[in-house]
Parts: sequence; C-alpha cells; structure tokens
Amino acid sequence: MKKIFLMISFVLTVQFLLAQAGRIRISFAGFDCIRETWDDILHSDGKGDEVYFNFSFLLGDKNGNTKLNYEKRTPVYGDATGEFSNRISVGSWVDLFGNNKGGIKAGDNYRGNLLLGEYDIANGDILTIIPTGWEQDPIADNQAGFSSTIQSMAYSINQKIAPVALGLGILTMNPTSIIFGAAQLGMPKLKAGGEQGDLGKPGTRPIGMEKYGDFSPKFVVLNSPNLAFISNSDMGFGKGVIPVQYDETAVGNLRDHGIYTVLMKIEFFPVQSANTTPAPAPAPAPKPTTTPSNTTYKTTTTIPANAGTISNTTTATSIPGVWKGTFGSGANNGPNYYSFQLNADGTMQVLDGSGKSIATGTYTFSNNQLSGFYRYNGANTGFSVAATLSGSQLNGTWGPGATASGGGRWVMNKAAVSAATNIR
Repeated sequence: MKKIFLMISFVLTVQFLLAQAGRIRISFAGFDCIRETWDDILHSDGKGDEVYFNFSFLLGDKNGNTKLNYEKRTPVYGDATGEFSNRISVGSWVDLFGNNKGGIKAGDNYRGNLLLGEYDIANGDILTIIPTGWEQDPIADNQAGFSSTIQSMAYSINQKIAPVALGLGILTMNPTSIIFGAAQLGMPKLKAGGEQGDLGKPGTRPIGMEKYGDFSPKFVVLNSPNLAFISNSDMGFGKGVIPVQYDETAVGNLRDHGIYTVLMKIEFFPVQSANTTPAPAPAPAPKPTTTPSNTTYKTTTTIPANAGTISNTTTATSIPGVWKGTFGSGANNGPNYYSFQLNADGTMQVLDGSGKSIATGTYTFSNNQLSGFYRYNGANTGFSVAATLSGSQLNGTWGPGATASGGGRWVMNKAAVSAATNIR
C-alpha cells in the first residue's frame, strides 16, 4: 500500500511539474502518400495527386472558453510543370516519355518545416488542432465551406474537448492517445466533400472522405500537462512529430481509396513559474532607449503586487483606449492578433477577438515610452511588454516574466472609439 501511495504521489507530482505555462510552436513537417486517390485518367489537372493541407487551431481555457481560433493552409504540392508552376513540385510521376517528373503517387513523401503558429499557452489551456489533407481540383472548392463550419463550431468543440482533456497527461503515457476521431468526441460528420453520388463528383475534397461525401475530421488535443511529454516523444517520425492518418478504404470509400499521413511537429518552451521569480518591485519609468515587450493570447486576472504604484503619464497623444495589432516571435511582429485596453488609471487588459478581457495588468507611459506587465486569467506566469509610440502607432517587444524582450515583437494602432468593442 505504501508503494502504491508513493507511486501515486510521484505521478501527481510529475504531472504538476509538467503542467506549466510556456510557448508552443507548431510546424507542418510533411506527409506520406501510402496510396494515391482516384484521379482524372487524362490528368487534366496535373499528373497524379495534387494536395494541400489545412490546419484549424482552437485554443481554449480549462473550462472550454475560446481564446484563439484561426486556420493555416499550406501551398499545393504535386505536378508543378507547365501551367501548374505555382505549385511545389513533389512526387515521382513522369510523363509518357519519362520526363517532367512531378505528381504524387503511392510511396511518395515530402518533408518540410512550415511554421503554422507560435504563441503562449497558460497553465490549464487546451489547444485543439484539426489537420486535414485536400485533393485539389480546380472545378469546385469544398474546403471553404468546411472551414467556415469548423470556425462556427469552435465554442462547441472546445466545450466537448475540455472535459476530455482533463484525462490527458502523463497518466496516459501514450502519445497517440491525444488523437481523437469525431465520433469519440460526439461530433457530427460533415458533408465536406459535397454531394458525391455513386460515381463521385469533381471538386476539391478532403482525403479521408466517405463515398457519398461525409467526412469525420481528426482532432489532436494538447494541454499543458502533456506538452512537454509529447514534444519529446518519438512516434516514428522524429522527436515531437505527430502523425495523423486518413484512410479512405477504412471508411468504405473504395472508389477514391486515398491514404495519407499528415505530419505536425510540436515544440514547447516552458517558462519559469512566477512563484519562484516574483514580480519586480515598483517599475521605474522606462528609459527612452528601452523597448520592453509583451505576449499574446492567454487568460489572466492576477495583477502584480506593484500595481498600485504604476502610474500613467499622458502626453499630447492620448494613450488610454483600445489598441489593436499583431505580434510574432523573434524579429517578427505578426501574424497573430493582439489587442490592449489601456486605461487612464494605469491598468490594462489584453483582449481577445471578441473584445473579452483575457489578461490584466498595469502599465506606465512617459516620454513616448510604454512599459507594462500582465498575467493571463488563472495563470501564475506573467509577461512584460515595452514599446515606443511613433505617431499613432506602438512598436514594441515582449517577453516572459519581468523581461520585456526575448519573445518577439508587436505593433498596434489605436482603434476608433466607435470600434472599441469590434476587435476584428
């Protein structure tokens, strides 16, 4: 009994240590074609398969409240000869004379490192990724309707996944346990391929589609307890690479018969808890040459102990109000959405796309220099920002903890008063 108790204590301790905030980076690592799809016998749209991949991202807090919702689409891969030169040449198909290599068939694969997203994860946040592969056809694009449906279902998806995510983490010790089918989550099938009929119908369609056009996407669920484990696990394609397979023969579609594996790479950079590094004492007014920094989407309500001492110095330019823009990592200041509500009393909020406050903190402004610190709702870790006001634009940097650098850059413009609640 004592051994069991010690083991449980150990597991819970490790889970607690792994459940920490940090920065996540997701990249498209490539794909494998196990079997190509049925195609036009005349190859009028190019030899073999021509495919692209779409990734839907839904970030929610532990209660399923949506914090971030966006998509990223890759270029088209396949035959890039002649009129198809806008594609990326992939595949081993050749023409009748053994020339013009390109076009995807069984056994072909592609490896890459296309950045899909990079942002901050608060302790308890849940990131759901919906990776899909699409066989491109210039006649009709069914992917637009699918994407619109997924975006409209964001709240419902997050609400269904939140209780499921509670059981994920070190206790599973199985990297593949983070991949769910739509039926497992109680999600309906989507008519993502359009009305196909017995003979099929031309048009861009999802790989993994059933014969008559129904499609059940797969969901990759990541949360703070399993991120460190997943990013260091090797599932056969390298550290942190998650394979998601769509098999049309397995769902009874012997007509289109495509089988593809989509590869995503997950990297996680945990930040030190603010419990071990307390917020700094009352922050001095930033030097004119200093440009601290800030972060993005996370939820927080805790304000540092020095909140009451931070003041706001106004100039000819009115700094209080809603500011909207983008942030990025490294030297980039995009493409992720970013918005502040700067109040006249020196307090601030980070706003999501609907205008909801997801983080709170304080700021100072003097000599056209902005310096701030905030925490996401329910998170212990905080983030610092700094910027220079030039005209009506703030250009700055952000970083974890008390350091307003090292994370990336951001840019914002002041929103019109009438648009204060219309963030995007």
